Amino acid sequence: MNKPLFLYFIILSLLCAGFVVGARMMGQQGVYLAGGYMLTPAIAALITRLFFHKPRFKDAGLCFGKIRDYIKFWLYSLAITILSFGMYTLFGAIRWDFSGKVFLDLLAQQFTATGQDMMASLPPGFTPQMMLLLFFLGGLTIFNIMPGIISGFGEEFGQRGFMFPLLYPNKPWLGLLIGGFLWYLWHQPLLLVLPASAPTPLWQTVVNHLGAIIGSICTHTYFCYVYVKSKSIFVPSIAHIALNNASRSLSYFIVLQNQLTGNIAQNLVMVLVVVFLYYRNEFDIFFKPFDPES
Repeated sequence: MNKPLFLYFIILSLLCAGFVVGARMMGQQGVYLAGGYMLTPAIAALITRLFFHKPRFKDAGLCFGKIRDYIKFWLYSLAITILSFGMYTLFGAIRWDFSGKVFLDLLAQQFTATGQDMMASLPPGFTPQMMLLLFFLGGLTIFNIMPGIISGFGEEFGQRGFMFPLLYPNKPWLGLLIGGFLWYLWHQPLLLVLPASAPTPLWQTVVNHLGAIIGSICTHTYFCYVYVKSKSIFVPSIAHIALNNASRSLSYFIVLQNQLTGNIAQNLVMVLVVVFLYYRNEFDIFFKPFDPES
């Protein structure tokens, strides 16, 4: 492992530990630090590039890229999300409720928690159903880009824009497999911050983690493909944001029935995405010299 990559992992580990400790000390309010945790890869990469990486930002893929790549990979991410929810339905992991009751109840609870009345707080003539439609459409389009910057660019600048290329030279599979596994490990401390779920049997926990490892590697591979194809770190950031926001938008209309089958379905979809790319010979791009500056 080269020195900048080693130092990146050290800095990232310290940042993650700091966020987790701070969140635990804050108790129930600590969940609000989860958003900040998503920025740790970008902060670690920024510090490493400034002080320990000779090229600094020359190889960071900070060029804007091509407009058609943004549109193409935004649509790809929407297609992956739709396929995922179709698979959830097929596996019986969810049931659909197009009334949006889940979202509206959550919205009402948020207003109540702040001591406000939802109806009185909305603009004149603006109904909760209109708010639902706005959030739904916003999650499927660029209108909801800004809230996703934390979980999109924050991860991509560090994980795909710095970690992956340094794992990549001469051994692309190392960058994909090891990089995806490390990305899975990076997510795990969030379990110490987010509200605890109901206890699950040991076998189910093992299945969930094995599935999460496979899913993380496949999702990491998809974002790496987007980055190498576009040579702009902003394009996989948009693809990442689209994947997150579209999933959130569709979740307004579903009721979870089985978390385990949902996890299996989600990971299976990402496996299918990687298999599709492989059989389309899209992986050939990983075995060519990769230089974001070119």
